[in-house]
Order: sequence, then structure tokens, then C-alpha cells
Amino acid sequence: MRILGALFYNYLWYSFNIWLGYFYRFSPKKHTTGVDRIPKDKPVIFCSNHPNAFMDAIMVGSAQPRRTWFLARSDVFRKKWLANFLTFIGIIPIYRLLEGAENLQKNDETFDKCSKMLEEKKAIIIFSEGLCIQERRLRKLKKGTARIAFGSEEKNNFNLDLTIVPVGINYSATPWKFRSGLYIEYGEPFSLSDYKELYRQDKPRAMNVFTRDLEERMKKTLVIIENKENDDLVNFLEEMFLRDWSEEAYLDPKNHKDTHVISKKIASIINLADRNEPERVRALDEKVTEYKASLTELELRDWLLNPKCIQAMGPLSLLADFAFFFLFFPFWIFGMITNYIPYKVPFVIAEKIVKHVEWHASVNGTISVFLWQIVYGLESLAVALIFRDWFILGGFMIAMPICGMIAQAYWVRLKKSRARSNLISSFKKKRSEVEKLIHSRAGIVSEVSALREQFETTWPLANRKSQIN
Repeated sequence: MRILGALFYNYLWYSFNIWLGYFYRFSPKKHTTGVDRIPKDKPVIFCSNHPNAFMDAIMVGSAQPRRTWFLARSDVFRKKWLANFLTFIGIIPIYRLLEGAENLQKNDETFDKCSKMLEEKKAIIIFSEGLCIQERRLRKLKKGTARIAFGSEEKNNFNLDLTIVPVGINYSATPWKFRSGLYIEYGEPFSLSDYKELYRQDKPRAMNVFTRDLEERMKKTLVIIENKENDDLVNFLEEMFLRDWSEEAYLDPKNHKDTHVISKKIASIINLADRNEPERVRALDEKVTEYKASLTELELRDWLLNPKCIQAMGPLSLLADFAFFFLFFPFWIFGMITNYIPYKVPFVIAEKIVKHVEWHASVNGTISVFLWQIVYGLESLAVALIFRDWFILGGFMIAMPICGMIAQAYWVRLKKSRARSNLISSFKKKRSEVEKLIHSRAGIVSEVSALREQFETTWPLANRKSQIN
């Protein structure tokens, strides 16, 4: 069973890496940091935030080379067949008070399993907040991580050499959406043996100090918006400034590892401003809310009113769009026909059965992984039976995924082209309202620039202009 479990895990690892990498525009090589610091031959506990249900475990596990086991809340183990399957692929139940106080004693068995795995130098993922909630903050950590870590070391007289790796999962502002962004930071590992002497003197204090230190280390890997009231404000400011500030710092605006720096910068500015001059932040939030309402009324998006975008609009851009749509139209049709079912059906299912947004991407993405492989196999079989030609079959099997990606890019460009046309139409019909919007945007930019000048801390990356020169 262990061999079958390992084989199935490898199958899942590659499947999720390929499909979910596309789902989130995520490449482990481009959109992670700190993988090289993860020990290869020591027991490891990955301690992560938890905004996106079991998608978090999938992404943290598949973004680095070590096989990982992880803890999941016990209520998903209620059905016997599902419990057997989850155990088979290496998921361990953790019992919370929400599942009943009478079940809490079962955690002793869970902690024993974790200890045995760590003794075998395996890697475990623990979501140290103890709950899943989609927000860009870190909740106060539970003591379960400390109990498992110290309990395992104590059983082995602190000879395990257990390594703790803080992990930050940073989705874009819309983690439930297809083609959102994702960046994972594996923080600086540290050894639990650093707390050995303190633990032997005062166990509760050692666990509290460890938990506090872990929390601070995890925060360093995350975009933190301190005040929940500023969530929408920061998210919209990212939409406004992410590209311009990235280019200004000689960062790649399409690389989530680079834009993570800008996201942290925007959140930091708002956090500092909210602490020191909250009335300015409230005033800015009111301006942004009014601006967003006006955009919605005119069916426009903010990027359309960016001066660089307005300057780029012209005959050449229209000609480029026309040429793109004309040349790639057959590929779009083929890609839509062959890929529509695994693209649309999982989304519809998620929309109908998911009650909490934290589970939307997990349901949608996971069904997509398996449904796409089924559809790919069935369509390939149909082509083989109909044409009975290896060259046609090979061409189809290559063309289907490629044309699927072309169809997605085609649809995105088509929507952007429509948006530009809508702006031109609105400018002709409602010129004064569009000009008012542009003026409102300029006011927001001016206010954010003033806040940035006042509250921006030292730029975390050296200005790349000097590096390039």
C-alpha cells in the first residue's frame, strides 16, 4: 500500500503542478523563493497560513520537491470511503473543538502519527492558524504546531534535529478566480533545538515563545493588511499601481514574485497611514469607493484610464487586435470546442455546491484537473477510432492543450478590445463624465503619492536601474 500511495502521490504531484500551475499562472521556478533552503534529509514541519481550503496544501506540497503529509480537519473524514482515500494519499485528521469536545482526545493519536513520521525524516504541512479564512492577514496561531513539534523532539531527547519552515501563501486579491496570481515564500528555516534549554526549564513559556517567533517569521512572508476595513482599498490600489510601480522599480509586472514586493509596499503604506492618520485613509477610501461606483456605472475598468493605456490607443493598436483575432480565430474555435467542458463544468459545479468562497477554487480546480484528463483521453480515443491515423492522433493530442491556451488568451484579448471600444464610445457619448473620472483618478494618484512619500519605508529591493547599468 505504501508503494501504491507513493505512486499515486507522484501522479497527483505532476497533475497538480501542470494544471493548477496554469489555473493560477504559477510556476514553482518563477513564483517561489526559499525552496533551496528546505533541508532534504531532515524532518521538516512547514507552517503555513490557510486562506484557500485544501488548495493551500496542494500548492505548498507541489511547489517544492519533498513529499509532504498534511493535517486536515476531521469532519472531512466522516465518510469511511473518503477517510480511507485521504489516509491513502497521506492526509491526517486533526480534531477541533468545533467537531465535538469528546473527539479532542483523538488528537493524541494524531500527534503520535506525526511524531513517527518526523522520526522517519518526513515533511508535514501544518496550517498553524487552525482555521481557513480568505483574508490577507495572519490570525493568532494555535498551539497545535508547538505541541507536535516539542512533543516529537521530547520523545527523542531533542535528537531529531527538527526544522521549522515558515511558509507564506500569497494569492492575488481574487484567489477563487481562474488565472489569478500566486506567490509562495518559504521563509528562513530554523531549528527547534534553539528552544531546548528553555523547554526543559519552562515548557509552557517555551511553547509560547516558539509560537510568537513563528508568527513573526510567517508575517514576513505575507502581505498583511492590518485593518479589515482597508481590504477593498488595498486591493483596488494594487489594481491601480501594481504595473506602474513595478516598472518604476525595474521589476516584472507579470511575475508574481516581483509584484509581491509591490503588494507588500502598498499594504505597508496604508497600514502606517492608518495607524498615524486614519482620517486620511478614510477620506481616500471614500474617494476610491466613489470612483469605483462611477466606473461601474459607465462599465469601465481602471486600467483603461491609465495615461499609458490611453496614449497606446490608436490605429496601430486596433490593427494589431484585428490581425490577432483574424489569424487566431480557427485556433480559438478549435480550442473552445475541445476544452470547453473541463473549463466550464467544474466552475458551474463549484458555483452550485460551494457555500464559502474559501472552497471555490479547491472544488473548481481539483475537478478540472481530473475532468480535463478524462476529456483529453476520450477525445483522443474518438480521434483515433475515427481517423485511424497516428499522425492525425499525434497532431490532435498536441493541438488540444495548446489551442486551449490560445483560446483563453484570445478571450482575454477580446474582452480588453471590447473594453477599449467601450471607452471610446463612452468618451463620444458621455465626454464630461469620462473626463470627470479621469480627474478623479488623478486625485487618487496624487493622494497615494503623498502617502507614499510620507510613509514609504526603505525600498526592500535595490533599485534595479543601478544593477542594470
